[in-house]
Amino acid sequence: MTANADISTGLPPGARLEPAEITARSRSNFLTGFLCLDAARRAGMTAIYAFCRVVDDAVDEAVDRATAAAHLRFWRGELDAAAAGAAGTPVGRAVQTTMQRFGLGPEPLREVLDGMAMDLEPRGFADEGELRLYCRRVASAVGLACLPVLGVAEPAGVDFAEHLGQALQRTNILRDLRPDAAIGRCYVPATWLREAGVEPGWLGGEGPATAYAPGGPVAVLQRRLAEGARAEFAAARAALRRLPRRSRRALVPARIMGAVYGDLLRRLASGHVDLRGPKVRVGRPRKLWLALLVLAGVRA
Repeated sequence: MTANADISTGLPPGARLEPAEITARSRSNFLTGFLCLDAARRAGMTAIYAFCRVVDDAVDEAVDRATAAAHLRFWRGELDAAAAGAAGTPVGRAVQTTMQRFGLGPEPLREVLDGMAMDLEPRGFADEGELRLYCRRVASAVGLACLPVLGVAEPAGVDFAEHLGQALQRTNILRDLRPDAAIGRCYVPATWLREAGVEPGWLGGEGPATAYAPGGPVAVLQRRLAEGARAEFAAARAALRRLPRRSRRALVPARIMGAVYGDLLRRLASGHVDLRGPKVRVGRPRKLWLALLVLAGVRA
């Protein structure tokens, strides 16, 4: 069943798909870290990923805002049903099994839904506080949902998930400034835009040539985003060092994802990356090499 066929029946995209089908279609960096997990934990992480993927698609693939809101209500109801042991979709049943097997509560995934609902608001973010809230909901909350599956219960594990999520999402925002602008989204706080002297439309590549020069206003904004992401990566590493060895090992999937995104951030922050150029990516061979380094204990 295709996403379009789901829409034609009134269901959100992915409502009839198995979690494995959803992950197979994705090129997400999130999946690289699944390589080292046993079957039960891999199934749990796949369920979380699939849920996050379908609620993201519920917004991104909807024909209008009203449809997107209806799709989010559908998945909110399905999450409640999973928590009650009565899920009706393949993804919902996988989340339900994960809840029952690992003691995952619905709260982190409800936060993810709240974050996706923020994408329906066209006004953007007023300040860094709103940016932080958004990053917590769409990224840190995913990490918090993964902690029970990975078997990490220490407070430092929560800190690690909080900061890593902030780092990952800020890196995503930096990478996707132009494609987001093309669909009318701007995740850069309005205060940052004013301080850098950047018009929101310039993020779509339509500004004056001087705006994109090395050291120009757009580069200043990109540097600020990169510096914020680096600070969050550093805070995540500090939290990781406070954990016992067992939990550090359990967090290898998240550490692999952190290594991949850290590499992406270095590419984005190395010299002058023109946002009008091709999208910066980390290739699959490089991802696998980074995963091997983490597994070998070379990278923290």
